[in-house]
Amino acid sequence: MKKIIHLFLTFTLITSFSYSQGKLSSKVYFNYSYNSDTKPTNKFEIHRVYLTYKNKITKNLSYKFTSDVGRFNTGKDDRLSLYLKNALVAWTTDYGKFVFGLQGMNMFGLQEHNWGYRFVEKSPMDLHHFASSADLGLGYYNKFGKKVNFSFLVTNGTGYKKSENDNYKKYSVQLFYGNSKISKGGYNIGGSFSLEPYKYSTATDTTTENKIVFGGFAAYSNKRFRLGAEYNIFNQSGAQVTANIISVYGNVKMNKSLSLFGRVDIFDPNSKTANDGSTYLIAGLNFSNHKSLRIAPNIKYQNPQTGNSKTVYSVDFQFKF
Repeated sequence: MKKIIHLFLTFTLITSFSYSQGKLSSKVYFNYSYNSDTKPTNKFEIHRVYLTYKNKITKNLSYKFTSDVGRFNTGKDDRLSLYLKNALVAWTTDYGKFVFGLQGMNMFGLQEHNWGYRFVEKSPMDLHHFASSADLGLGYYNKFGKKVNFSFLVTNGTGYKKSENDNYKKYSVQLFYGNSKISKGGYNIGGSFSLEPYKYSTATDTTTENKIVFGGFAAYSNKRFRLGAEYNIFNQSGAQVTANIISVYGNVKMNKSLSLFGRVDIFDPNSKTANDGSTYLIAGLNFSNHKSLRIAPNIKYQNPQTGNSKTVYSVDFQFKF
Protein backbone atom coordinates (compact mmCIF):
# COMPACT_ATOMS: atom_id res chain seq x y z
CA MET A 1 0.00 0.00 0.00
CA LYS A 2 2.85 2.39 0.84
CA LYS A 3 4.42 1.74 -2.57
CA ILE A 4 1.13 2.57 -4.29
CA ILE A 5 0.85 5.82 -2.35
CA HIS A 6 4.43 6.79 -3.19
CA LEU A 7 3.87 6.02 -6.88
CA PHE A 8 0.67 8.05 -6.89
CA LEU A 9 2.34 11.08 -5.32
CA THR A 10 5.33 10.80 -7.65
CA PHE A 11 3.02 10.57 -10.66
CA THR A 12 1.04 13.57 -9.49
CA LEU A 13 4.15 15.73 -9.03
CA ILE A 14 5.70 14.68 -12.33
CA THR A 15 2.56 15.22 -14.37
CA SER A 16 1.89 18.57 -12.71
CA PHE A 17 5.21 19.85 -14.08
CA SER A 18 5.01 17.97 -17.39
CA TYR A 19 1.63 19.30 -18.50
CA SER A 20 1.21 23.03 -18.18
CA GLN A 21 -2.54 22.80 -18.81
CA GLY A 22 -2.99 20.55 -15.75
CA LYS A 23 -3.86 21.88 -12.32
CA LEU A 24 -2.49 20.84 -8.93
CA SER A 25 -4.47 22.08 -5.91
CA SER A 26 -4.71 21.43 -2.19
CA LYS A 27 -7.09 22.11 0.68
CA VAL A 28 -6.31 21.75 4.40
CA TYR A 29 -8.73 21.77 7.38
CA PHE A 30 -7.02 22.56 10.68
CA ASN A 31 -8.49 23.60 14.04
CA TYR A 32 -8.10 24.22 17.75
CA SER A 33 -10.95 23.07 20.00
CA TYR A 34 -11.78 23.12 23.70
CA ASN A 35 -14.64 21.74 25.77
CA SER A 36 -15.15 21.25 29.50
CA ASP A 37 -17.13 18.01 29.34
CA THR A 38 -16.74 15.08 31.71
CA LYS A 39 -13.87 14.21 29.36
CA PRO A 40 -12.35 17.65 28.63
CA THR A 41 -10.46 18.23 25.38
CA ASN A 42 -7.93 20.93 24.60
CA LYS A 43 -6.25 20.17 21.29
CA PHE A 44 -5.04 21.12 17.85
CA GLU A 45 -6.10 18.80 15.05
CA ILE A 46 -5.84 18.29 11.29
CA HIS A 47 -9.13 17.02 9.88
CA ARG A 48 -8.47 16.91 6.16
CA VAL A 49 -5.60 17.39 3.71
CA TYR A 50 -6.73 17.10 0.09
CA LEU A 51 -4.24 17.01 -2.79
CA THR A 52 -5.87 17.09 -6.24
CA TYR A 53 -4.49 16.92 -9.74
CA LYS A 54 -6.70 17.53 -12.80
CA ASN A 55 -5.77 17.41 -16.45
CA LYS A 56 -7.29 17.12 -19.92
CA ILE A 57 -6.20 14.46 -22.37
CA THR A 58 -8.37 15.87 -25.16
CA LYS A 59 -11.07 18.53 -25.35
CA ASN A 60 -13.69 16.01 -24.17
CA LEU A 61 -11.63 13.61 -22.06
CA SER A 62 -10.15 14.48 -18.66
CA TYR A 63 -8.97 12.80 -15.48
CA LYS A 64 -8.68 13.62 -11.78
CA PHE A 65 -6.80 12.20 -8.81
CA THR A 66 -7.44 13.28 -5.20
CA SER A 67 -5.69 11.99 -2.09
CA ASP A 68 -7.05 12.61 1.41
CA VAL A 69 -5.71 12.35 4.96
CA GLY A 70 -7.64 11.17 8.01
CA ARG A 71 -7.17 9.20 11.22
CA PHE A 72 -7.58 5.43 11.51
CA ASN A 73 -9.69 5.79 14.70
CA THR A 74 -9.55 2.07 15.47
CA GLY A 75 -9.11 2.62 19.21
CA LYS A 76 -5.49 1.50 19.38
CA ASP A 77 -4.27 3.29 16.25
CA ASP A 78 -5.36 6.86 15.49
CA ARG A 79 -2.43 8.05 13.36
CA LEU A 80 -3.02 10.16 10.27
CA SER A 81 -3.12 8.07 7.11
CA LEU A 82 -3.10 8.87 3.40
CA TYR A 83 -5.66 7.27 1.10
CA LEU A 84 -7.25 7.75 -2.31
CA LYS A 85 -10.48 9.78 -2.50
CA ASN A 86 -10.91 10.21 -6.29
CA ALA A 87 -9.42 8.42 -9.28
CA LEU A 88 -11.64 9.05 -12.27
CA VAL A 89 -11.89 9.64 -15.99
CA ALA A 90 -14.61 11.97 -17.34
CA TRP A 91 -15.85 11.79 -20.92
CA THR A 92 -18.01 14.66 -22.17
CA THR A 93 -20.27 13.90 -25.12
CA ASP A 94 -23.22 15.47 -26.92
CA TYR A 95 -25.43 13.22 -24.77
CA GLY A 96 -24.00 14.21 -21.38
CA LYS A 97 -20.91 13.50 -19.29
CA PHE A 98 -19.89 9.96 -18.30
CA VAL A 99 -17.60 9.46 -15.30
CA PHE A 100 -15.72 6.21 -14.61
CA GLY A 101 -13.90 5.27 -11.41
CA LEU A 102 -13.68 6.46 -7.82
CA GLN A 103 -15.76 9.64 -7.80
CA GLY A 104 -17.74 12.04 -5.64
CA MET A 105 -21.31 10.98 -4.92
CA ASN A 106 -24.33 13.04 -5.93
CA MET A 107 -26.16 12.83 -2.58
CA PHE A 108 -24.98 15.86 -0.58
CA GLY A 109 -22.18 17.62 -2.46
CA LEU A 110 -24.48 20.43 -3.57
CA GLN A 111 -25.90 20.86 -0.05
CA GLU A 112 -22.31 21.07 1.23
CA HIS A 113 -21.72 24.04 -1.08
CA ASN A 114 -25.00 25.58 0.09
CA TRP A 115 -23.88 25.30 3.72
CA GLY A 116 -20.51 26.78 2.77
CA TYR A 117 -18.54 25.84 5.91
CA ARG A 118 -17.34 22.27 5.39
CA PHE A 119 -14.09 23.11 7.21
CA VAL A 120 -16.15 23.95 10.33
CA GLU A 121 -18.55 21.00 10.15
CA LYS A 122 -19.74 18.36 7.70
CA SER A 123 -23.08 18.78 5.96
CA PRO A 124 -25.99 17.11 7.84
CA MET A 125 -26.28 14.02 5.64
CA ASP A 126 -22.52 13.46 5.77
CA LEU A 127 -22.34 14.09 9.53
CA HIS A 128 -24.92 11.40 10.32
CA HIS A 129 -23.58 8.88 7.77
CA PHE A 130 -26.66 8.80 5.56
CA ALA A 131 -24.37 8.50 2.52
CA SER A 132 -20.70 8.40 1.59
CA SER A 133 -19.01 11.37 -0.07
CA ALA A 134 -17.32 9.17 -2.73
CA ASP A 135 -17.65 5.66 -4.14
CA LEU A 136 -16.43 3.45 -6.97
CA GLY A 137 -18.61 3.03 -10.03
CA LEU A 138 -20.14 4.77 -13.06
CA GLY A 139 -21.76 8.18 -13.24
CA TYR A 140 -23.83 10.10 -15.78
CA TYR A 141 -24.40 13.88 -15.69
CA ASN A 142 -26.49 16.10 -17.94
CA LYS A 143 -27.99 19.57 -18.07
CA PHE A 144 -31.28 20.48 -19.70
CA GLY A 145 -31.54 24.13 -20.63
CA LYS A 146 -29.61 26.51 -18.39
CA LYS A 147 -30.98 25.49 -14.99
CA VAL A 148 -32.08 21.83 -14.86
CA ASN A 149 -29.32 19.47 -13.71
CA PHE A 150 -29.54 15.67 -13.55
CA SER A 151 -27.14 12.93 -12.45
CA PHE A 152 -27.37 9.16 -12.04
CA LEU A 153 -24.71 6.92 -10.43
CA VAL A 154 -24.29 3.16 -10.07
CA THR A 155 -21.69 2.38 -7.38
CA ASN A 156 -20.56 -0.33 -4.97
CA GLY A 157 -22.31 1.30 -2.01
CA THR A 158 -19.42 0.76 0.41
CA GLY A 159 -17.84 4.20 0.00
CA TYR A 160 -14.23 5.00 -0.83
CA LYS A 161 -12.56 3.37 2.22
CA LYS A 162 -13.93 -0.16 1.75
CA SER A 163 -14.05 -2.66 -1.10
CA GLU A 164 -17.29 -4.20 -2.35
CA ASN A 165 -18.68 -6.73 0.16
CA ASP A 166 -21.80 -8.09 -1.60
CA ASN A 167 -23.39 -8.56 -5.04
CA TYR A 168 -25.69 -5.56 -4.77
CA LYS A 169 -25.17 -2.07 -6.16
CA LYS A 170 -26.23 1.40 -5.02
CA TYR A 171 -28.31 3.59 -7.37
CA SER A 172 -28.23 7.34 -6.77
CA VAL A 173 -30.15 10.11 -8.52
CA GLN A 174 -30.00 13.88 -8.11
CA LEU A 175 -32.22 16.45 -9.81
CA PHE A 176 -32.11 20.17 -9.11
CA TYR A 177 -33.03 23.48 -10.66
CA GLY A 178 -30.70 26.46 -10.39
CA ASN A 179 -27.01 27.05 -9.71
CA SER A 180 -24.59 24.39 -8.49
CA LYS A 181 -22.56 26.96 -6.53
CA ILE A 182 -24.17 30.01 -4.95
CA SER A 183 -21.31 31.57 -2.97
CA LYS A 184 -21.37 34.59 -5.31
CA GLY A 185 -25.14 34.66 -5.71
CA GLY A 186 -27.88 32.45 -7.11
CA TYR A 187 -30.28 29.77 -5.94
CA ASN A 188 -31.09 26.08 -6.25
CA ILE A 189 -33.88 23.70 -5.28
CA GLY A 190 -34.04 19.95 -5.73
CA GLY A 191 -33.60 16.52 -4.27
CA SER A 192 -31.36 13.45 -4.15
CA PHE A 193 -32.39 9.80 -3.79
CA SER A 194 -30.54 6.52 -3.38
CA LEU A 195 -31.57 2.86 -3.27
CA GLU A 196 -29.29 0.04 -2.14
CA PRO A 197 -30.52 -3.56 -1.71
CA TYR A 198 -28.88 -5.67 0.99
CA LYS A 199 -29.23 -9.12 2.51
CA TYR A 200 -31.06 -9.15 5.86
CA SER A 201 -30.94 -12.29 7.99
CA THR A 202 -33.03 -13.33 11.00
CA ALA A 203 -33.03 -16.52 13.04
CA THR A 204 -35.54 -18.09 10.65
CA ASP A 205 -35.14 -16.39 7.27
CA THR A 206 -32.94 -14.38 4.90
CA THR A 207 -34.52 -11.72 2.70
CA THR A 208 -33.44 -8.92 0.38
CA GLU A 209 -34.27 -5.54 1.87
CA ASN A 210 -33.47 -1.94 0.89
CA LYS A 211 -31.61 1.04 2.27
CA ILE A 212 -33.27 4.22 1.00
CA VAL A 213 -32.05 7.80 1.42
CA PHE A 214 -33.91 10.92 0.34
CA GLY A 215 -32.76 14.51 0.63
CA GLY A 216 -34.70 17.64 -0.29
CA PHE A 217 -32.96 21.03 -0.29
CA ALA A 218 -33.23 24.68 -1.28
CA ALA A 219 -30.89 27.66 -0.96
CA TYR A 220 -30.63 31.31 -2.01
CA SER A 221 -27.71 33.73 -1.96
CA ASN A 222 -26.98 37.35 -2.86
CA LYS A 223 -24.20 39.82 -2.06
CA ARG A 224 -25.30 40.25 1.57
CA PHE A 225 -26.61 36.90 2.80
CA ARG A 226 -27.02 33.19 2.08
CA LEU A 227 -29.85 31.01 3.39
CA GLY A 228 -30.41 27.27 2.95
CA ALA A 229 -32.48 24.40 4.31
CA GLU A 230 -32.71 20.65 3.83
CA TYR A 231 -34.72 17.64 4.97
CA ASN A 232 -33.12 14.20 4.86
CA ILE A 233 -34.60 10.75 5.47
CA PHE A 234 -32.84 7.40 5.90
CA ASN A 235 -34.90 4.21 5.88
CA GLN A 236 -33.61 0.66 6.28
CA SER A 237 -36.30 -1.96 5.77
CA GLY A 238 -35.93 -5.28 7.54
CA ALA A 239 -34.14 -3.67 10.48
CA GLN A 240 -36.97 -1.08 10.48
CA VAL A 241 -34.71 1.90 11.07
CA THR A 242 -35.98 5.34 10.12
CA ALA A 243 -33.97 8.50 10.73
CA ASN A 244 -34.48 12.08 9.62
CA ILE A 245 -32.71 15.42 9.78
CA ILE A 246 -34.07 18.95 9.48
CA SER A 247 -31.35 21.54 8.96
CA VAL A 248 -31.40 25.31 8.43
CA TYR A 249 -28.27 27.40 7.91
CA GLY A 250 -27.32 30.91 6.89
CA ASN A 251 -24.56 33.42 6.38
CA VAL A 252 -24.62 37.23 6.66
CA LYS A 253 -21.79 39.29 5.19
CA MET A 254 -20.80 42.11 7.54
CA ASN A 255 -18.10 43.57 5.30
CA LYS A 256 -15.60 42.42 2.64
CA SER A 257 -13.64 40.15 4.99
CA LEU A 258 -16.08 39.30 7.82
CA SER A 259 -19.21 37.12 7.86
CA LEU A 260 -21.54 35.80 10.55
CA PHE A 261 -22.82 32.24 10.10
CA GLY A 262 -25.09 29.81 11.91
CA ARG A 263 -26.80 26.44 11.59
CA VAL A 264 -29.46 24.40 13.41
CA ASP A 265 -29.83 20.61 12.96
CA ILE A 266 -32.68 18.62 14.46
CA PHE A 267 -31.85 14.92 14.28
CA ASP A 268 -34.25 12.06 15.01
CA PRO A 269 -32.44 8.70 14.64
CA ASN A 270 -35.66 6.69 14.80
CA SER A 271 -39.19 8.03 14.49
CA LYS A 272 -40.39 5.36 16.96
CA THR A 273 -37.93 6.45 19.64
CA ALA A 274 -37.85 10.24 19.26
CA ASN A 275 -36.26 10.68 22.72
CA ASP A 276 -32.95 9.55 21.17
CA GLY A 277 -32.85 12.69 19.02
CA SER A 278 -30.75 15.79 19.42
CA THR A 279 -30.50 19.47 18.52
CA TYR A 280 -27.19 20.72 17.18
CA LEU A 281 -26.37 24.45 17.02
CA ILE A 282 -23.38 26.09 15.32
CA ALA A 283 -22.62 29.82 15.39
CA GLY A 284 -19.48 31.70 14.47
CA LEU A 285 -17.57 34.34 12.56
CA ASN A 286 -15.63 33.87 9.33
CA PHE A 287 -12.57 36.03 8.64
CA SER A 288 -11.11 35.99 5.13
CA ASN A 289 -8.81 38.63 3.69
CA HIS A 290 -7.67 36.31 0.89
CA LYS A 291 -9.41 33.48 -0.96
CA SER A 292 -6.69 31.04 0.18
CA LEU A 293 -7.24 31.43 3.94
CA ARG A 294 -10.37 31.36 6.09
CA ILE A 295 -10.44 31.57 9.90
CA ALA A 296 -13.66 30.81 11.79
CA PRO A 297 -13.95 31.07 15.59
CA ASN A 298 -17.20 29.29 16.51
CA ILE A 299 -19.30 27.53 19.14
CA LYS A 300 -20.88 24.11 18.65
CA TYR A 301 -23.65 23.13 21.08
CA GLN A 302 -25.28 19.70 21.06
CA ASN A 303 -28.33 19.03 23.21
CA PRO A 304 -29.52 15.38 23.17
CA GLN A 305 -33.00 14.55 24.41
CA THR A 306 -31.38 12.01 26.73
CA GLY A 307 -27.99 12.58 28.36
CA ASN A 308 -25.88 15.66 28.92
CA SER A 309 -25.45 18.57 26.55
CA LYS A 310 -22.04 19.31 25.03
CA THR A 311 -20.41 22.63 24.10
CA VAL A 312 -17.23 22.87 22.02
CA TYR A 313 -15.34 26.11 21.40
CA SER A 314 -13.31 26.01 18.19
CA VAL A 315 -11.20 28.04 15.85
CA ASP A 316 -11.27 26.38 12.42
CA PHE A 317 -8.89 27.16 9.57
CA GLN A 318 -9.12 26.40 5.87
CA PHE A 319 -6.11 26.89 3.62
CA LYS A 320 -6.13 26.15 -0.09
CA PHE A 321 -4.15 26.83 -3.23
